[in-house]
Amino acid sequence: MERAERQHWVRLGGFALLLVLVSLAATWVGLSGNWVGDDWHMVKNYLYADWAELGAVFKRNAADYLFGEDKAGPYRPVTMLTLIASHLLTPKPWLHHALGWLLHAATSLLFFFVLRTQAAASSVARDDSSRMTDIVAAGVAALFFLHPVNVESYVWINGRSDLLAGFWLVALALLLNQMRRAPRRGKTSLLVLGLVAFLGASSKLPFAIAALSAWLAWSTRMPSLQVRRAGGAIGAGIAAHLVLRAVYAPFRGQLGVSENVFTDPRLWSTLPRLAGKGTEALLAFRAEAMQSLSWVLFGPWTTSEWLGLAVAMLFLAFLIYRRDLRGLAYWVGALLTLAPVVIVSGTFWLGFDRYLYMPSILGLLALYPYIIRAASLGSAAQLLLSVLGFGLLVYAAIQTHRASEAYASQEAYDLALLRDHSDDPSIHYYFAKVAYRRSNGVGLRKHLSSMPSPPWPRPIVVPTYDLAVRAGDTVKAREAIDALVATSSGRRRCASVRAQLETWAGKQPDPSIAEHLEEALAALPCE
Repeated sequence: MERAERQHWVRLGGFALLLVLVSLAATWVGLSGNWVGDDWHMVKNYLYADWAELGAVFKRNAADYLFGEDKAGPYRPVTMLTLIASHLLTPKPWLHHALGWLLHAATSLLFFFVLRTQAAASSVARDDSSRMTDIVAAGVAALFFLHPVNVESYVWINGRSDLLAGFWLVALALLLNQMRRAPRRGKTSLLVLGLVAFLGASSKLPFAIAALSAWLAWSTRMPSLQVRRAGGAIGAGIAAHLVLRAVYAPFRGQLGVSENVFTDPRLWSTLPRLAGKGTEALLAFRAEAMQSLSWVLFGPWTTSEWLGLAVAMLFLAFLIYRRDLRGLAYWVGALLTLAPVVIVSGTFWLGFDRYLYMPSILGLLALYPYIIRAASLGSAAQLLLSVLGFGLLVYAAIQTHRASEAYASQEAYDLALLRDHSDDPSIHYYFAKVAYRRSNGVGLRKHLSSMPSPPWPRPIVVPTYDLAVRAGDTVKAREAIDALVATSSGRRRCASVRAQLETWAGKQPDPSIAEHLEEALAALPCE
């Protein structure tokens, strides 16, 4: 190794060490924190303390470990294996947090090598610019490493599935790039590729969409025989997962709801909202506590979300104009990898940022060649990119620190939810529900009264009515009736709403609420 090249790698190593120190400093308040939110299920569920579960994870779905046995839920045995193993070693939050941070750091490091090998195989990367492309790759990987939306994946323990799936996605992309450089490695590479695909799908099934995207992008510049072999290996790994899933955790289309979520056209119409919200979150480097997913999808649009959707569509149009098949595969894959989020929108569900972990990887892979081209324009462009990159890294570190503060304790988590989402009725419902479980009548009435008026996300309408009746809050009960009637579009849905109103009317002793129910029924013919 020449002296200049050795100095180049020493500088990159020093930059990586600095990033590690900055990340630890920015996230320490969360990494050293306590259990928050759904993490408490780990403490209370006896299965996390059973060594036999290390072998039984492939025979259970994830809901067994969250709510109890015999529940329908996702099949994520590799994710559950890491969670249970950590908990068996020490049932304390610090080990889970340390493992999450290390996985994120490892993913970021592998991502650097993916970007580097992608540039080396690209026509935009020349021999005399290899060091420049390394620096750009390091900068892009650093932005991914410090981006605040990733905090939810690696500081919050129950974000492990997205974190692991992202790790296996980057590992798969790196293996594909190495197959381009050494195509004769043969069966061993294909076996490893299939294993990585199986581990990724067994961490979280949307990995399959991301893996298909990565394979399609890679296949644009590879011989057809090698493309078929690699695709077959990836498909076999995912198929092995699906076979196990079909045996041990068959999905019945019901996850937290009483109806098949795939038949709801209103739900699928939220896909543009997901694209806008996800793009806006990534571009704005925003830091906030976990959001209500149903409010993310069905709440009122914000200006920033419209701008995010515009940016997503403009970049898609740009890739089509450029006929960039690789970039299109990555970008469309990023949007489609986010799409399965709609499956859990029919229930009360906190958290959105963690679902951006894999899409952000694919999005950066689509954008990266154009950053390289910009850096190749000359010293002025490189200086501008350096200043912009440094500024974004500093801002990302600040926002990461702010995001990690929500995971210091349950109290900090609760305060952050109210601070960041005071306009979200789902958050007020969440605190009212917690108060009711704790037999805190004062807190129940307080949070119901502070709950914004409808529109409300559909999953909280009926339970909010029940809480309002128990609290004697006639105003909020009438608002819940109006909110339910507002969801009655469509004959099938209207019949369901009418049945619910009739059930309430048959049990309602309060005269003012009963009168409001009669008026709602009279105005709901359901033809």
